[in-house]
This record gives sequence, structure tokens and C-alpha cells, in this order.
Amino acid sequence: MDGSYTALEPLPVSRRHVENCRYSNWYHLFPGHVPLSRVIKPLPAEFVRYLEQDGIRLPDPEQVKSFYTQGVVGDEENEYSDWSENEEDESSSEKAETMDPLKDFPELHETIGSIIRELGAVAPKLNWSAPRDATWILPNNTMKCSEINELYLLLNASNYISFDLQHGFDECADEGDDSEGAEFELVLRQWFDINPALEFRVFVKDGRLLGVSQRDLNYYSFLEPLVEDFKDVIDEFVSDVFLTKFTEKACVLDVYIPRPFNKLYLIDINPFSRTTDSLLFSWNELLSEDTDGECDYELRIVSENNVGRFASKEHSENQVPKDIVDASLDPESIRELTEKWRDLLRHQEAEDSDGSEKLD
Repeated sequence: MDGSYTALEPLPVSRRHVENCRYSNWYHLFPGHVPLSRVIKPLPAEFVRYLEQDGIRLPDPEQVKSFYTQGVVGDEENEYSDWSENEEDESSSEKAETMDPLKDFPELHETIGSIIRELGAVAPKLNWSAPRDATWILPNNTMKCSEINELYLLLNASNYISFDLQHGFDECADEGDDSEGAEFELVLRQWFDINPALEFRVFVKDGRLLGVSQRDLNYYSFLEPLVEDFKDVIDEFVSDVFLTKFTEKACVLDVYIPRPFNKLYLIDINPFSRTTDSLLFSWNELLSEDTDGECDYELRIVSENNVGRFASKEHSENQVPKDIVDASLDPESIRELTEKWRDLLRHQEAEDSDGSEKLD
């Protein structure tokens, strides 16, 4: 070790660049290359506040029938009947404090419902991000929303959606780099099954391809013989279609190349910014590429089975309290968390004991 290090390359980004990557600014430019979509904009301020609030309030089950608001039936096979009424009493005060879709944004609620009836199941997203980190909240473990309550659950549970709402312009170097006054939109794309092995992230700068990364960072043995086929399809789309229609010459594309690997679908355009995950590359690698030359780019795939990768699920850090995630990285934090948990149990046992004495 000689103590040398690589300086972090600057990567300034403008608010205009981030805005140009908004879904509604480009999806109509690429017919035949994007999923069937409907865009609702601007979103009412009430809906934005609904997404930012603590807790999730679903529409009244008496007015909107849904699997997610069906009452639990208690019987001798379960213990729900012992506490369900108390739970409803406790939640009544919470309902008074949270927003109700049917009261606070009824027009938007109806519009979303009509689009789902028109398109069938949909996958939602906001200006830039989709709630990929919140699929754990739905029984199908995907972003497939067949009813409106699934959409509400996904959007409310997603950290990616919160980032769009609160930090979408944090990396912008020019004035107005916060989200105040930003116009938000809800995108509903007709659902279709995607093979995650065939999704790729494409990095473009100064109108030239810098590199392509596999998006799902698991090993797929069938990918390696197809690398040149994927590059041919990506080259053709970027040079003949994308760069001729989109104003930004530096951006990050998310694409899908299904069998028989002769056509590309454009899923998203992301800002050319460090807020966009560089996956199998580092941003310093990408920024040090010579954009003036004619050097061929690399399409990187996971080259071997990484057993450790399967020990944790993608986005699992968003599915448990942050304290637990932090503790898992620090033995001292694990000890402190364990002590807190023991104190909580002792406190609970003491309360239970007091309650039993009073009953006697």
C-alpha cells in the first residue's frame, strides 16, 4: 500500500436535467418501445401529503370492497376475536389523524380506479422512481396492482417514493435544488411479467455508450453467450432511436430485452447522477471513460454464483426497522439492541404481573 487513492470525480447535475428525465417528458417519444402507460399530472397536494404521512389509511371498506380491508373473523381456531375489537378502538383515533382517499382526493381516486379498469393490472411509479423496495407488502411480492388499495399500500411503504417527494433535487447544483414547488405525477403502466435476468442499465454520456450493467445482481449462466446479442440490440436502439429523439445526451437508461432478443423496451430514464445506482460499475470508472475515442464499451454481468448474495433479499434493508439494520453491522449495537429488548420484555412482564394482581 503506497497510500495513494483515486479522487472522487465531480458530477454536477442541473434541475433541468433531472426534470427532463421525468417519465411524462419522454415516454411518448418512443412508441413501440415503452409499456402502455397512463400519466396523471399534476398530482393534488392532498395526495402528496397522503404519501408523506405516517401510517396508511385505506378507503372505507363499506364504500370500496377490498381484500385488504376485510374484517378478520375470530373463531376457536384463532385468537383474533380476543383483541380485534380493542384494536379497532385504538385505531379509531389514528383514522381521525390520517388522510382518507375518498374524502381528500376523490377525483384522483376515481381516475386511478378507472385506469385500472381500462388497463387491467398496473405497475405504479412517480416522476422517476418505482416502489420496487416495497413489493414485500403485497402477497404477490411484485409491483402488480390489480386493485387500488394495492397501489396505495405500495406507494406508502416505499422509501424510493419518499425520496422522489422529498429529495429528488438534492444533487442539483443550480438554484431551487429542493422539492418545494415541484410538480409530481403518477404513472400507471400496464403490468407485464419481466424476467429480471434480462434487465440492463445503460450509461450514456456525451452521446456515447460508456457501459452496460446487469440490473439483477444474481448469476444467470445463460447470459454470457448472449452478451454480444444484447450489445447489438442496445447499440441499435441508442444510436438510431434514443439519441435522435431525446434531448439529454447524458443519462442512464433501464431497458428490458426479452426473447428472442431482437427488440428492446425502455423502462426508465434516470438522471446521470450519483443518486442513480451504478451497479457493477463505480461512478469513477464511468466518468474516467474517454468519451472522445471510439473504444468499445463493456457489458458487465455477474460471472459466477455468489452464494452470499442469496443470504439477503434485494431491498431487505427497507423491510425492517433501521435500528436493526444498523445493529447488524456493528457488534456493539447488537449488544445495545439486545439489552433494550430485554428491558422492554421485563417492563412488559411487570405490567402483566400488576394486571394479574389487580384482577385477583
